[in-house]
Formats: sequence, C-alpha cells, structure tokens
Amino acid sequence: MRRPVKLSNSKKRQLNSLLDQAVQSLNQGRAEVAAQLCQRMESIQPGFGDAINIRGIIASQQGDSDAALGLFQQAVAAAPRRYEFHLNLAGMLLQGDRHAQALQSYRQALKLKPHELQIQLAYAGALIAMRQFDQAGELLMTAYKRHPRNTELLMKLFRACYERGDTAQAEGWLQELIGLNPDHVDAHYCYALLLLQDGRRQQGEQEIRTTLRLDPDHADAEGLLFEIGARRERDADVEQLAAMFERAPADSPQRARLGFVYGKALGDLGEYDAAFRCYAEGNAIRSRAACYDQARELSRLQQIMQRFTPAAMEETSGLSDASPIFIVGMPRCGSTLVEQILVSHPDVTPRGECGFFEDAMRQCDADITSTELTPQQWQAVAQQYLQLLQADAGEDEPSGSGRRYTDKSLSNISMIGAIHCALPEARIIHVRRHPMDTCWSIFHNHLQGSHFDYGHDLETLGYYYRAYLQLMQHWRASLPAGALFEIDYEELVADQQTQTRRLLEACGLAWHEQCLRFYEAANAVRTASFMQVRKPVSSGSVGVWKHYERQLQPLLRILGDAAHPPVS
Repeated sequence: MRRPVKLSNSKKRQLNSLLDQAVQSLNQGRAEVAAQLCQRMESIQPGFGDAINIRGIIASQQGDSDAALGLFQQAVAAAPRRYEFHLNLAGMLLQGDRHAQALQSYRQALKLKPHELQIQLAYAGALIAMRQFDQAGELLMTAYKRHPRNTELLMKLFRACYERGDTAQAEGWLQELIGLNPDHVDAHYCYALLLLQDGRRQQGEQEIRTTLRLDPDHADAEGLLFEIGARRERDADVEQLAAMFERAPADSPQRARLGFVYGKALGDLGEYDAAFRCYAEGNAIRSRAACYDQARELSRLQQIMQRFTPAAMEETSGLSDASPIFIVGMPRCGSTLVEQILVSHPDVTPRGECGFFEDAMRQCDADITSTELTPQQWQAVAQQYLQLLQADAGEDEPSGSGRRYTDKSLSNISMIGAIHCALPEARIIHVRRHPMDTCWSIFHNHLQGSHFDYGHDLETLGYYYRAYLQLMQHWRASLPAGALFEIDYEELVADQQTQTRRLLEACGLAWHEQCLRFYEAANAVRTASFMQVRKPVSSGSVGVWKHYERQLQPLLRILGDAAHPPVS
C-alpha cells in the first residue's frame, strides 16, 4: 500500500470539501456525482480511504458485490483504525456467506469502538443470522444496560428471542418497546405475527388493525388481514388494495409485497389474468434484488449425490437414538401439516425449522460436499445435534426419556444422506405434493428468506424442482430399506385417518385420537402455513394451479412429464 501523500493545509481543506459534497450526493441518491467527486479526491490523495469506502458503497448499491467487497477491503487497508470501514466490510462479507471473516471484521470494529451501538446491533444481527443466539443475546444485553430505552435495540432483542423460539421472552421485549413507543409500527406488526403464529387470532387481528391505523399502506399487515380472512366488505377492500398497489413506488419491496396481496384478492374473485400479472410483478421485483446462483446450487446438489453413494451411507455413527423425526420436502408441500399432526401426539415436541442439523455440521467443521467423515466424526455430529435439539427440554421431558422431536428445516432435503450417517435410526418423512401445485404455491406466496430465491422466476423454479426430484430419487435408491417414509399431501387430505395411522406407525408412535384434531395444538407455527394448520384438513388447495395453466406454460415445458405424475 502506497504511503498517503503529505498534503498542504489548502489541499486538506479541498479534500474535506469534496468529501462533504460526495457524502451529500450519496445521501441524495446521486451516485454518479459522488463517484466523480471520489475520483477528484483520489487525484489529490491516491489511496484516500474515505473515497474508496464511498465507491464501495456505490458498488454495493448497484449490486456489484465483488467490486464492493474489494473496495471495502482497500478502504480498511488504507485506514485500519476507521471502525465504519470494518463495519461495511463485515456486512459485505456476511452477504457473501463468508461468515467467519465477517465476524472477525465485526469484532475488529467493536475493538476500535467498544460501546458504539451501531456496531453492537450490526454484530448481533450477524450472529442471529448465523443462529448463534447465545452470543447475540449476551452482546445485546450488554448494550441494553447502557441503552435501555433504545427501540432499535429492543427490536433486535425481540428478534434474537423470536428466532431462538423463545416466544414468551420475545413477546416481553415487544411489550416493553410498545410501552416506550406506542406508535412503533414494526413492533405492532411483529406482535401481530407472533400472536397469530401462537394461535391467538383475536389479539393478533387487533394488532394488525393497530398497525394499519398507524400506517395505512403497510403491505405486510394488509396481507396478514387477508390471510386470516378478516376482511368483510370485499369490493371496498379490493379497491383499497388497488389504490395501495398503485401508490407503492415502482420496483420497491412494498410494491412487491402488495403484488402478492393484491394478486390473492384478485384470484379469490376469479380474475386470474390480473392476479397473475400482480404475482409476476412482485416476483420480478424480488428477483432483481436476489443473489440466487442457479449453476452453483444445481452443482452443489450434484456434488452431494456423488458424495453419498450407498456404500458411503453404510459408514454411520452406529447410534441407536431415534428421538428425531425429520420432515423433508419442497416448500409448500404440506410439511407443516404433517408436523402439526405429529406434535398433536403427547410424546412429540415440535422444533419446526430449527436448522439444528446444519448448525451441528458447521460446529463440527463437516462439509458434506467434500469431506469423507469417519463413524466417530458422524457420532460427534449426532451428539452435537441432539444436544441442540434437546437443549430446551423441560423437566417433564428429560433427555433420553423416549421423547420425540420434529425437525422440518428446509436445508434437510439436501442433508438426508448426512442425517442417516449421523443418526441411522432417526425417522425421515418425505412429504410429496403435486408438482404444479407445489411450484404454483411457491411462486404466488411471498415466502421470506434467500433460500426461496429460485422461486421468483418460472423457468428457474422448474429447473430447481427437477433437481429436487433427481435428489429424492437418489435418496430412495441409496438409503437402506425403511429409512425413508413418503406420504402424499393429496392422499392425506382425502383420507386423513388412514394416512395419519400410516404416519404414526412409520414413526413408531402409538395411535392417538388427538392427531386427527391437529388444528387444536397449542404450539407456535412459524411458517407461511400458520393459518391453514389452525383449521381441519381441506382439499381446497388441490389443483388450484389449473386456473393459471396458460400463464404457467414455461414451467410446464421445463418439468415435462414430471408435471403430471402418475396417480398412485
């Protein structure tokens, strides 16, 4: 790195003036002007950290992640004691899934500015995203002692508890926040969602309406109101949605969200062409903001299939623990319904989309695409997973007591081979649904999380679904007989009792009548299906895709014969 040029006072004043102008231009959204000012600054002082940092911000805003990362690294090298440069670099590293390096940059920023709340919040957010909830909680509680009335901090404390599954503590933080600021829109919305997921519909609806009173254009709250069926005057409601949709800024997240809500309302009215246009626009907006790499993901799935041959899956941990019940399948396949049926059984505790197996693999430095693990290493993964799975067991469900736990994490579909190697006695339940209903449900629902990014485009969705079918066929052919149990959503809703008996038998559970009344279960449900599973089974969602058959031709062409599986 070249040494900074020693400047005269006049040059320093000129440099500072240009920097102020560049920051102002950046804040005003005039990136081109800011970039030109950065060039002028660097002509005065080559390697000027602030100019490089601003160019990194511009690259990040324009979606050029590689350029932004390189520029932030240069800025840190030029001015290693500027905590904000480390913070920007950490955020970009986290976005690129370079988690260990991101945490290192956050720690360096915090070392330079130990009590800076901005760093503490960003660092805690990264820890939450990486499911390191205990560390995030410790950091946030340290900040809370100094800033007990900071609403952004209270929201982060809520998020840490919510993601960990601690509903009671999460609710407590929201109540504290609302007590400090009764008009905090996001707090009311999050509280509404938490209450609805916990089965408290009436209170949840009240919080939705409070959210909409504070922000009449709140797209997510409007969507929840339609989701729970709380709208009463159909024509007026649809007109209101249409006006909200038109007011939303073009290409904005708000317009994307409203596209899904308005599309659902139009679809319910039978206006399928108009509904599809709304869904397509919402997905197009989300696709432009996504970072999905189709080639990399499909290659990763191929590597997994090459790695887990039938011979490789004979090298297991040898553990006989059968407490986990893994529920796998595509999003929107009916896995939440299957989990609710199982957790209605008195011997089963839900863990939902906990991500614990992926966490255990990471903590044991196990890479399923490149590393051959020994039985001892698989045993370490299994023990780490079981520790995470049973960590919240109460006094009435001690570890090793015969208690069963459901795990329906989305990442498990690609980890079935690893799951079997670590826990050869665990039950793996594959939930299948008609391919077109599954894909249509993914496309027209506003699913949260980057792991759904393949679903914003019909062709990309089709190629991913084909890869999923190939992956599941690989597991069927490679796993020992009896290791995988498959259940069809359509058969479950058509004959609930027969299929529930099959399901319980496959899991080694005795028959229990309450499993037929799964909608009465008191557990919180954190998936997009949280309202559907509060009602008895219905075949109303079977075959809905046919209303949009003309628009779904790109998907049908890619799926080919797989779009219409034979009736079993």
